[in-house]
Amino acid sequence: MIARRDFTYEEWNCLLHIYRHETAEIPTGQSQRFSKLGLIDKAVDGAGLSAAGKTLVEHELLMERRNRLQR
Repeated sequence: MIARRDFTYEEWNCLLHIYRHETAEIPTGQSQRFSKLGLIDKAVDGAGLSAAGKTLVEHELLMERRNRLQR
């Protein structure tokens, strides 16, 4: 299973921008990697998160929030 720790800071930041529907330039290398992992779907108007990508980002954000609240 893929987790946040499998990505560099720049890659994770890029996934967050896509998740938040912010305009973000995705470097070609990252775009290819995300596609291979099944995290993004390429569309005419740009890239969007696939269901797996959305689930990954939501899960990691919830875990981060839970960890902050437990401190």
